[in-house]
This record gives sequence, C-alpha cells and structure tokens, in this order.
Amino acid sequence: MANIVDVKLHAKILHGIYRLGVRIFLSIRFDFHCWKKEPLPPGPKIFVSNHFSSSDAHFVTTLMKDDLHMVIGPGFNVPLLKHYLVWAEQIPANTKETRAQVVSRAAEYLRKGDSIYIFPEGMLNTGKELLEFRKGAARIYLESGAPIIPIGLIAPRRGIKKRDSSFTGHEMTVVSKNYYANIGSPMTFPEERKLALSDRKKAEELITDKIKQEVSFLIEDIKTNRFWS
Repeated sequence: MANIVDVKLHAKILHGIYRLGVRIFLSIRFDFHCWKKEPLPPGPKIFVSNHFSSSDAHFVTTLMKDDLHMVIGPGFNVPLLKHYLVWAEQIPANTKETRAQVVSRAAEYLRKGDSIYIFPEGMLNTGKELLEFRKGAARIYLESGAPIIPIGLIAPRRGIKKRDSSFTGHEMTVVSKNYYANIGSPMTFPEERKLALSDRKKAEELITDKIKQEVSFLIEDIKTNRFWS
C-alpha cells in the first residue's frame, strides 16, 4: 500500500510542476483565454476536446485542477518523454495492445477519483473541420458513469506552424501567440446508458455524435460570441 501511495504522490508532484511551467509559459508568451459555461463539478470527470496541434496536450492541462490522466499516443514513442509520461501516470495509446487497455485503465483512475482527458479524433485535424470522433470517450463513460466535459479549442490559423523537432524526431504542429478554450456544461447520457443494456454499439454511436456536436458548437461559440483576434 505504501508503494501505491508513493507512486501516486510522485505522479502528482511531477504533474504539478509541469502544469506550473506551462501556466507560466502561457502567461508570458500567449494571449490565452478560457471560458466556462459553469463551474466544473467536483469528482472525477472525462474531459473531451478537438485536437488541432501538438500544443494541445500541454496547454489543456492548465484548464482544470483535477488529478489528470491523459490518453496519449505518439508521445509514448519518444524515449525520454515516455519515461516522464509513465512516471506521471498518463495512459498510453501508441500500440494496438495499449489501445485495447485504454478504457479499463481510464475507468480504474475514475473509480479512484481522478479525471481523464481524451482527444476522440485520435490525431490532429487540419484546423478546418473536425475529424471523425472515435468511441473511446463513450466507452469510458458507459464503463464509469463519470460526466463528460466537452471543450472546444481554437487558435488563429496564422499562428499554427509546422516545425521539425529534434526532441521527438518528427515534424510537429505548434501554436504561437493566441490560444482559446471554451469549456461546456457537463454531459450525461441516461437514455444511452439504458440503451447500452440491449445495444451497446448504438449507445456508443449516439453518445459520440452528441459529444462531437457539442465540441463543434463550443468552437463556433468562440468565433461568433466571444472574440477572434
């Protein structure tokens, strides 16, 4: 038991230091704004957003105070970064085997009171339109019952650049100067949970479609009702 507690404390300290560094970076280098429709509820949550840049995985960790476990794919292929992600108890999704374990691992963290962050598109979109949302978030919801918090992310296209990274060994899409996030109201799906008892696949499809619609709405809300610079 002591070892389990120590690992969790170690992960919290690492992630806390990392978040602080990102917050400082954003405050110095970015016009960064975040809107919330309402205060985030207490307890474990499933955060879900679109994904248009490699910067997203770093910046979104500042949007909440929850103990957070992010579902990450390519990052676990980078040797040095992989060690940090393991220590910080993030969730690997870089191989067929690890992807098969995402739902069970996420549900386990949620049962312990921590929160999850997942990008349902699975890869970066072009910034013009959302890609198809995969059903991982819906499966985690049906497994855990934790509310889903939709988030719309956006940045001016002029500030999105392709850059070679010697650290990762491949080209990355990064954001400069402006970054905006819009956090929606918690989503629960009681009707779909009932449907899942007889037709789980259909329930997953309905939940996934509703999540995508809400994320799309939150992005458009920034453009039309907030501000765009």
